[in-house]
Amino acid sequence: MRTLITTPTLDYTAPPETLAGGFWAELLAFRLVGAPDRLSGDLVARVMPDPVVARKETIIQAEVADQGFPTPTVRLSGGPDDGLGRAFMVMDRVDGRLLLADLDGLDAIKRLPRLFAHIPEVLATAMADLHRLDPAPLRTRLGVESEASLTVPALLALLRAAADLYGRHDLVGAAGWLAANPPSPSPEVICHGDLHPFNLLVDEAGKVTVLDWSAGLLASRAYDVAFTSLVLAEPPIGVPRAARPLVRGGGRLLSRRFLHQYRDRSGVTIDDRSLRWHQSVVCLRALVEVAGWAGAGELDSKAGHPWLVCGPAFASRLSKLTGVSVRPR
Repeated sequence: MRTLITTPTLDYTAPPETLAGGFWAELLAFRLVGAPDRLSGDLVARVMPDPVVARKETIIQAEVADQGFPTPTVRLSGGPDDGLGRAFMVMDRVDGRLLLADLDGLDAIKRLPRLFAHIPEVLATAMADLHRLDPAPLRTRLGVESEASLTVPALLALLRAAADLYGRHDLVGAAGWLAANPPSPSPEVICHGDLHPFNLLVDEAGKVTVLDWSAGLLASRAYDVAFTSLVLAEPPIGVPRAARPLVRGGGRLLSRRFLHQYRDRSGVTIDDRSLRWHQSVVCLRALVEVAGWAGAGELDSKAGHPWLVCGPAFASRLSKLTGVSVRPR
């Protein structure tokens, strides 16, 4: 970091603090002494393992922040050769707590009535506001030659190739069916791609900040709506087996309420076929990632990950739409 901003006396006021949150990137909170004005105050470094995805994420977050969307302002970014050994971005640290902080087990059931009223509204409002942004400047900043998967067709091609590499012919078949049977085209918007309650911070005044743009795409708004409605309908939370039907029932109510709230705030209704198709792409994305973990012998270290919790439900949904018998692992 000293090299990037040509300030050899730059230092931390105290050792960086590791922050919880996320399965992909490492988060470190810190303050600097001797820094230029743009790096004053409380900061967070997001250290990312994949430089291609990191570049895409950094550009998307910077662009939506420039357009006034509530996400932390990006102050600095660098690649693996810029001092940390991995790609990183430095952003403002924002106040707030996760929308679903400390939710697990039977506590989920107790809080369902309040969650039912609040969560769909917050998610739908944030998503509708995001989809109103102009995607053209982001397309320019990303560049047409970007290596990252920036569209749903590109994502599908990447997932199909990965499934083939992992020897998952069932997932290859499902990806092929989806690619051959796309929904009708619709206008491109900026999609977050991972908008769920654990990627939202809410401060004491109720201000919402959206985090984690690693799954961002330029795509039909149906992709974003599909992801969030699917995750709400299949809640990835740990509960006793006997309570799972109740939690899933509550989740499906949340999902339907979210769809209604999004329609009201955006003025757009997502047709059922497009919604199911895009939900299946999300299921495929999750199952291919799990297949990669299985091939690398990493399933035990991923215990509790939402993709593993929801794997059976995702496989069932994907099989139902495509007619391909898909297994969860």
